[in-house]
Amino acid sequence: MPSPPIQVFLTTIASQPELRKRQEYILRILQTKKIPFISYDLACDEEAKRLWKRKAPLDKQQLPGILVGGRYPGDFDAFEEAVEYEELDTFLRLKETWNAAVDEDRPAPAAKPVGVPGAVPVSQMTPEHHKPKFFPKDPSSPLKPVNKGNDFDIGSELQGFGLQGVRVTDDELKKLVEELGLGGDDAADIVKSLGGDGSSSKPTAEGSGGDTQRC
Repeated sequence: MPSPPIQVFLTTIASQPELRKRQEYILRILQTKKIPFISYDLACDEEAKRLWKRKAPLDKQQLPGILVGGRYPGDFDAFEEAVEYEELDTFLRLKETWNAAVDEDRPAPAAKPVGVPGAVPVSQMTPEHHKPKFFPKDPSSPLKPVNKGNDFDIGSELQGFGLQGVRVTDDELKKLVEELGLGGDDAADIVKSLGGDGSSSKPTAEGSGGDTQRC
């Protein structure tokens, strides 16, 4: 049985430096400790906003917020304290079991694109048929190069996502970027920014995913 699902509530309208800093802190801790979570942007997700207001105490609805198994575990200060005293397992109920059929009171809101860096792990964004290439089946084994030819280490550019040592070609990276909703010049620019030369043929408009959902 998995542990209770962790939902992180964020906002892309974060004009206050302290709010941005707190969001980045929570996401960095979860990513570093490889704790799975689902993130929501309350700036454009009304269903998630209603869930947060329904579950969080009236005086504790400041963002960023967390729900664990649909329950409010505490505010940011409580999260920070759990990290400091190495009690994050208890705070996030990581050692408890979760049965969705029994414990879930209603379906969770569907995950949508979130424009906060680190809000969505690369592993969640990667299409299933690409995962065997970019993510080893045995996470405890050292990552090895999976491609031959003119390739480059994507982990050197996407640090902190567990991709160190994984090598991809321009064409493979472009195809992945295209399937994530970008195509044409946008895809070529991303490939170049990640270390590729972007010299291979550009993805056609037909597969560019132009109907990607935006806030």
